[in-house]
Amino acid sequence: MIGYQIPRNSLAWMLAAQIAVIAPHVLRLPVWVTAVCIGCGLWRVMVYQGRWSYPGRWIKVGFVFGGLIGIPLGYQKFYGLEPMVALLIVAFVLKLLEMHHKRDAYIVILLAYFVAITEFLFFQTIPYTIYMFVAVTMITAALIGLHQTKSHLKPMRTFRTAAILLGQSVPLMIVLFVLFPRIPPLWTVPIPSEIGRTGVTDTMSFGDIALLTRSDRLAFKATFEEKPPSFSRLYWRGLVLSEFDGKTWSQDPLLSRSVWRHRQLVPGWVDGIEYLGNEQRYNIILEPTQQNWLFSLAIPELPEDRDLVILHDHRLATRLKVRQRLRYEINSHLNYVLDRELDDFWRYRYTRIPDGSNPQSQDLAKDILVGSVSIQDYINNVLRMYNIEEFVYTLKPPMLDEQPIDEFLLETRRGFCEHYAGSFVFMMRAAGIPARVVVGYQGGEYNPRGNYVSVRQFDAHAWTEVWLENRGWVRFDPTSAVAPERVEFGLEAAIDEADIFLEDSPLSIFRYRQLLWLTELRLQIDAVGHYWDTWVVGYTPETQMSVLNEYLDVVDRKRLGMIMLTAFFSLLTIIGAIILAKRSRAVLPPVDAEYLKFCRFMERQGYPRKIGEGPLDYAVRIGSERPDLKAEVDAITAMYVQMNYIDTAISDAEILRKAVRGLRFRTLTANA
Repeated sequence: MIGYQIPRNSLAWMLAAQIAVIAPHVLRLPVWVTAVCIGCGLWRVMVYQGRWSYPGRWIKVGFVFGGLIGIPLGYQKFYGLEPMVALLIVAFVLKLLEMHHKRDAYIVILLAYFVAITEFLFFQTIPYTIYMFVAVTMITAALIGLHQTKSHLKPMRTFRTAAILLGQSVPLMIVLFVLFPRIPPLWTVPIPSEIGRTGVTDTMSFGDIALLTRSDRLAFKATFEEKPPSFSRLYWRGLVLSEFDGKTWSQDPLLSRSVWRHRQLVPGWVDGIEYLGNEQRYNIILEPTQQNWLFSLAIPELPEDRDLVILHDHRLATRLKVRQRLRYEINSHLNYVLDRELDDFWRYRYTRIPDGSNPQSQDLAKDILVGSVSIQDYINNVLRMYNIEEFVYTLKPPMLDEQPIDEFLLETRRGFCEHYAGSFVFMMRAAGIPARVVVGYQGGEYNPRGNYVSVRQFDAHAWTEVWLENRGWVRFDPTSAVAPERVEFGLEAAIDEADIFLEDSPLSIFRYRQLLWLTELRLQIDAVGHYWDTWVVGYTPETQMSVLNEYLDVVDRKRLGMIMLTAFFSLLTIIGAIILAKRSRAVLPPVDAEYLKFCRFMERQGYPRKIGEGPLDYAVRIGSERPDLKAEVDAITAMYVQMNYIDTAISDAEILRKAVRGLRFRTLTANA
């Protein structure tokens, strides 16, 4: 049986659209699935050319099993976002081999629209949006091609028509995006962990944070209502680590377990926070981390969002893991007091060190404590040790063995922020002083075009908090005693080995921040992306109602619906009027249009065409009055008569256009 022969123009755009919508997924697809996609596309081309017939039943079964078996083998699972997208792609390409009727072509085009939409489950940036707009235009061109006659065989003309149609829909799309009630989804799709993850983890071993400096991946952006604090005050608190097993710092299991059982709106430990001023209002757009903890300046107020909580160690967290970009608003107070009183239970837990752990460091702590007149003097003496002795701040610290703090303090003396924070807390606890490690980020790049700070993985940092009588938990950053440039200006300014910064990313644009024009261009582009993330990607139901209440004074759904319908039908009226106005103007065939240009030119030369005068009579009159133009005028008239009345199959306006241009050039040259 001879199957339905899809028009060539439509098939060309259908195959081009197939490549366009599948290409972004290729790196996420198993090799088997990619092979099936290529095989189906090539087979469809061969069927169209008549070289191959439609595949038989067993061949189609082979393609199906090749795709279905390749999915679980490639992902090691069958359920999840990426496997389901791969299954949709397999169904899409296999349908190409079953286009026996026009309705089959409609199904293929509909599947192509769905595959295009799935890319936004992974990325929602401006470049991807532009790319997918082009892909959707290709799909629409394929749909238009299904309804075109054989005389419309120019693919770019079809693409232009599709682009115009989509362009006309943009105003309606904007109205629906801004005004249509944004209903939360009935279900959520878990984004796979490979899609963006912060490098800060819930444990810290010596050397871990140094590895993060190799990445320039964005961690989050913080937008301030006013100008942000100075660089040295941008301590983005993430995790508090208070358990130490001799090598690794981790969260206190009592705190990590108890918080998720807590359901009070105002937990009791919030009463231990005293806000003393320097309030900062800002919002954060956090990249997916697959974790529960959040980042904020110290110390945040209790958020209004019930999904956000302040934990016992005064850090911010969310009840659900951050599987996609999360936007949250925070008020922080940079001047504060945490826990003026510390009971014996928590004093014990914050002074524990493993038995027999790093004995030389314990002896060193006791010696320094004997020579100190107070706890504050002891802290200053430990910091002075880092400052005056030969300690080095480096991104490539040496490996440490069984007693890492002993080896670092007394032998290598080369380390990154986690070395100094971990050893400092150990020294405090060895002297009986409650202390803990805090990990997060410090600093960030300020972009004045949007008044926000971009914090990246190479800004990861570790510091400490020490509990002092009547002062509560006080932040101390021992790294500043060794490399104050790190806290004042950032990582790049604190290291001497410039080539080490982002050494695993030699093409990273952040390695060339000394080029001012390149930095300015990057900030401009980043600001555009930030506004996109804020107002398009982050246009949540709450944001929508806030914006509409502010600018349109909309307070209820009824009024919102009336505004939406009014704007919608107003745009429809305007677009319809424009289309009808264009249709009212007669569209001349190209050959007639070129001949009329010839007539207008001769009119300017003083030989207007009379009413009812035919082309041949007009040519005879011009030739009698201008013998010098007779040959060219007769040739143009003969070509027009031949193309328009005798043999329309050879109509070629370009030939006539060249002849008219030649006449104009000769006439103007003669007149000059």
